[in-house]
Amino acid sequence: MKLSKGQILQLDVTSLAYGGLGVSHYNDITIFVKGGLPGDKLKAKIYKKKKNYLEAYSLEKIEKSDYYTNPQCEHYGICGGCSLQDLNYNEQLNQKYLQVKDLFHRIGKFSSIPINNIIGCEQHYGYRNKMEFSYSSNKWIVDLNEKNQEIDSTAFGLHVKSRFDKIVDVNDCHINGKLSNKIFQFIKQNLYKYNIIPFDIKKRTGFLRNVIIRQGHATNEVLINFIITESNNSCLAPIAKSLVSEFDEIKSVLTSTVKRNSGSSFSDEEKILWGEDYITEKIDENIFKISSNSFFQTNSKQAKVLYDSIIQIAGFKGNEIVYDLYCGTGSIGLHIAKYVKMVYGIEVVMSAVIDAIENAKNNKINNIHFFHGDLINVFNSSEELKLIPKPDIIILDPPRAGIHENTLNEILKLNSKKIIYVSCNPSTQARDIKLLSEHNYKIKNMQPVDMFPHTPHIENIVLMEKYE
Repeated sequence: MKLSKGQILQLDVTSLAYGGLGVSHYNDITIFVKGGLPGDKLKAKIYKKKKNYLEAYSLEKIEKSDYYTNPQCEHYGICGGCSLQDLNYNEQLNQKYLQVKDLFHRIGKFSSIPINNIIGCEQHYGYRNKMEFSYSSNKWIVDLNEKNQEIDSTAFGLHVKSRFDKIVDVNDCHINGKLSNKIFQFIKQNLYKYNIIPFDIKKRTGFLRNVIIRQGHATNEVLINFIITESNNSCLAPIAKSLVSEFDEIKSVLTSTVKRNSGSSFSDEEKILWGEDYITEKIDENIFKISSNSFFQTNSKQAKVLYDSIIQIAGFKGNEIVYDLYCGTGSIGLHIAKYVKMVYGIEVVMSAVIDAIENAKNNKINNIHFFHGDLINVFNSSEELKLIPKPDIIILDPPRAGIHENTLNEILKLNSKKIIYVSCNPSTQARDIKLLSEHNYKIKNMQPVDMFPHTPHIENIVLMEKYE
């Protein structure tokens, strides 16, 4: 039977694909179902045809999955933040574990892998230390009856799922911290009170694009960054004054200017409205400086679990030379430093290198050094790096896109005994590890970690050892 777009089928969902879509099969054809949970029997409508699979969306649940649970969020299913709130948490972990195995089988072409059970997150809600809320004149109309009413189209909230131009007006976010939610609600009231003009992403008009709230969960310090379209930030001064009067935890209020016609998210100018330009966060014994644009693990408490898992999987003996590549602000290297002889961190973003050096100094960690450079050529171009000893262990923690093949070839030239690859995208990780395995490296251990409950994201650690 030939299937076509618009056709309605009755499907049984058997699992979740990486990314959160339900997996079903119909006459040996794979169909990915939006809104489908493992165990669901549902009616679904086909909306996209690909060469090897179809995509559909759920119309009606005939029988709900035994793993179904009531989502906490009133905006669930509309907001693009969480997509697994209605799936029992233990089953979320099971599906993520199976996804890692599947990705390494399909993409990495590994017939079997030594994988440990996924480590879950104790705190299922309120775990995020950073949230970005959008302020827009393009409000998503949830109730279709509202279309015929005179309503305010301004929204302060989060993006609609798969839409960059529409914003769901929210009152809070359940994966955000309680304090951060209170501050968000206070800001929302004041934006309306002072008639701050929202940004229109289609017309490229307006003043305020976004508000970023960062909170140190261990220190309880808060940074607020208003992303605006022009340099003059005086209209936000009364809001900043009210914020610091209401919340003692706020240590930094600033603005970052991103011009109206800019397609980039990078700021042209940063100004302090109140306080410092950073906050601090503590992971284990180490205190980290976090500025407005610093990359930092978004779940502070689970970051310690991730870093401890790296230590466990590495089996450090205390005499190792470790290269921490894509080191960012140095959080992994600083966490492992006391277990090894020396750590050398390399990072392409100069501001992150500066923060990393300061973090090492503030924590009085002396057996770590940081270098600025692009991994594609840094080992050939840097005279300093030519003088340091070769690594016993390399730790890789690249962006979601993974590692370019040319960069991987440069890493292979280092001839390290062990490589530990940490990734927030096991799909590109499996691709890269396939290449490493073709150059005398073998997977010895694998540890998935759930950093973000109720979302499709998975962190995965892989240990590879070189054999002759």
